[in-house]
Amino acid sequence: MPTNLKTTKGVIPDYIKESWKRCHLKGLTSAAMDKEHLLGEYELGEYYNRYDELLYYSSSIFKDIYHTIQGTEFLLLIATPEGYIIDTIGEPSFIRHADNVALRKGANWLEEAKGTNAIGTAIVEKKPVLVQGSQHFQKDNHFLTCAAAPIFDPDGRLLGIVNISSYQQNYHPITLGLIKSAAHSIEQSLLLAQTQKQTQKITKDLAFIYDHHPSSLITFNNEGKVTRLNFTAARTIGCSESSVIGQPISSILAGFDPFTITPAQSQSFLFGNQVFTTHTLPSDNNEQSCLLLQGEIQKQTSKLMNRYHFTDIISNDHQMNELISIAKRAAILDISLLISGETGTGKELFAQSIHGASLRKTNPFIAINCGAIAENLLESELFGYEKGAFTGAKTQGQIGKFEAADGGTLFLDEIGDMPLAAQVSLLRVLQEGYITRIGGTTPRPIDVRIIAATNKDLQKEVEAGRFRADLYFRLNGFTLKLPSLRDRTDLLLLADHILSQLPFQKEKIELTEDAKRFITEYEWSGNFRQLKNVLQQTAFLANHNRITKSLLMSLCPPSIKPSGEEQKSINKIVSLQEHEITLIKQVLEQTHGNISRASKQLNIGRNTLYRKLKDYSLII
Repeated sequence: MPTNLKTTKGVIPDYIKESWKRCHLKGLTSAAMDKEHLLGEYELGEYYNRYDELLYYSSSIFKDIYHTIQGTEFLLLIATPEGYIIDTIGEPSFIRHADNVALRKGANWLEEAKGTNAIGTAIVEKKPVLVQGSQHFQKDNHFLTCAAAPIFDPDGRLLGIVNISSYQQNYHPITLGLIKSAAHSIEQSLLLAQTQKQTQKITKDLAFIYDHHPSSLITFNNEGKVTRLNFTAARTIGCSESSVIGQPISSILAGFDPFTITPAQSQSFLFGNQVFTTHTLPSDNNEQSCLLLQGEIQKQTSKLMNRYHFTDIISNDHQMNELISIAKRAAILDISLLISGETGTGKELFAQSIHGASLRKTNPFIAINCGAIAENLLESELFGYEKGAFTGAKTQGQIGKFEAADGGTLFLDEIGDMPLAAQVSLLRVLQEGYITRIGGTTPRPIDVRIIAATNKDLQKEVEAGRFRADLYFRLNGFTLKLPSLRDRTDLLLLADHILSQLPFQKEKIELTEDAKRFITEYEWSGNFRQLKNVLQQTAFLANHNRITKSLLMSLCPPSIKPSGEEQKSINKIVSLQEHEITLIKQVLEQTHGNISRASKQLNIGRNTLYRKLKDYSLII
């Protein structure tokens, strides 16, 4: 340890000693210091933008400190976690001296650049530090006394460093306390700002949920006058929001007396075909407000509920996790959704999960595959039919999917395969909110949320004239595009999950390392559905509960993704004979050449196996 660092016990703090050790390990010398490297104007501007909040909330605190200690020789500054100084304020006479050692904007004061110093050491230690005179590693800095404290954001991450520097002889015992207080004040300002932003966001989100809630919501004050209503309520009562705000609630809902409402007891009453239930809410000025919430008339028909929820989606992939987060937020909005993705990517799993997290979750989830029903039957499936509507119709008629899903969610799978004639009828229903059964004349109001799914590019289908543009825009309230399996990074997690859920397997199935590589490199054109099918078969065939690459290859068609000589081998057309040879080799390898065990596993006789070994010139 250099002689210019005092080592008397109790004089030198441990963090100074540890910092000097780090400097020696990094090969720094006390005589050489980089004073030339400074951020350019453009680079400095980027740091200003990145840390604009820190600069904004520290500026007023800096000014207060400056006015308190004005007249003394000091420099107050803010540095980033990367060690760059981005703001300074202080006495001009001291600033000129500080410039000689690059204690200025744009300079980097990490320990790697300037050795032991308050800024760099505080970044490492993540706690307040005081560095005086010869405690600085670089001799050029021995004239300084510096105190620095870290600034943490509300989530506990290091956001910056606040530092005060002066001449060594000007050291005062309160310096470290002053800089700690400044850091705390900045942190409190940042926390308050974040709290205000969150409060504003929550208020905005609640307002959005209120406006888009599928039930009719009406709020009125203790004078019985309407203060707010949402879109559904406006449609229900047939008035715009602007025309009823400030009007007596009794003039809108005839027969309802708001002055009979008691806070302790909710009341219900019928308006048209809807049941309203009252709920009292305290207002900011302790006056009573009342929210009218639409209830559902009890239906006698049974409801089909969703089987899947977001917790059923297995994922450790960043892209998929972001999509799940977006889907959860979209679930509470009562808007149409379009889910696109290749076959087997989990479109219905997402649709049911969205329904289960929506405000309609207690109502039916009804699914229909638009590409699996004959064109002449599709409209009767969607809208229902009256008795005698056509030959073969049920004598009592039948409700359609729209009526079955009333109050809930209708999932239109493979919407891209819907015939143009049916698209026209669907568009009319979505626009008007009514259906008319085939063979009937009575319009029936329906209230459903539409989630559509497709494995086609609907924009290209629109351009080709196979899909109506107006229907596309009506369905596309928001689009969720599911990634294909080959684009995900968590294939091994999915594979482990599939193998752990096999009903016929009691012992744990393992994948060999080459099998794992094959799973991550294969194209999986059938996505999750193909992966599950292949793993189920290989688990059944696996010997000693180990799935090998060759066993996987025997059940997978050639991959379309070339990758060296191995992929060339996979991509060639495999004949039945080649497939059989591969399987025999695999089983013989697993049974260590035991003909009896191999023939049993292949479900053929021993003589047949011997004959095939001879025919295929296989040696054991």
